[in-house]
Amino acid sequence: MGSRNKKTMDLVFEFFKAFAVFMLGSIVIHLLVMFIDYYLLFAPFGLKPQTDLKANIFSAPMVPMMVAYGILSLIILLLWRRKEKAILLAYEKEIQSEKIETVFKSMQRLTGILAEHIASYNMEIMNWVEYRKRNGGKVSDKVEKSSEKIAQSLQSLSKISFIYPYTEKRPDNLADIEKILQAKLYRTTEIQDG
Repeated sequence: MGSRNKKTMDLVFEFFKAFAVFMLGSIVIHLLVMFIDYYLLFAPFGLKPQTDLKANIFSAPMVPMMVAYGILSLIILLLWRRKEKAILLAYEKEIQSEKIETVFKSMQRLTGILAEHIASYNMEIMNWVEYRKRNGGKVSDKVEKSSEKIAQSLQSLSKISFIYPYTEKRPDNLADIEKILQAKLYRTTEIQDG
């Protein structure tokens, strides 16, 4: 109920604002044009200096002109609001783009650090597995598959950090980056398990 009243009040406020702009625009612009016409032109349109200026400005033949100026004022207000919304939208997109760029740069630094350490330890495991196989020893399938999963997970993380930022399919927000990473990691896990 409260939100309905707020919407109604906002609507009424917008109506009165539009009405005020219409009236103010029609009167102010009309007066400005009429004074320019009266004082700057040698032969003012339909105005005679000896007649009453106020009666000529607000006479019945001038009403359509005032309405036109009022409509012009409303159009200017509408275009002004659209411009403000467009600027805000562009600003939000720019901020979002900067956030994504920061995330990718952070991911690249972190991926480099993680990959260096994890890959070196994983390489020790893989060397041990190969050594055991060459010498006729038995190696657990779990250890070998886990090592392969680690390598593929690092490859997926590296791909997202270093390739995706420079492709056409670049993610638009942080949630998309997260989804892509999870999908790649789960796909790697499913391929290995399957």
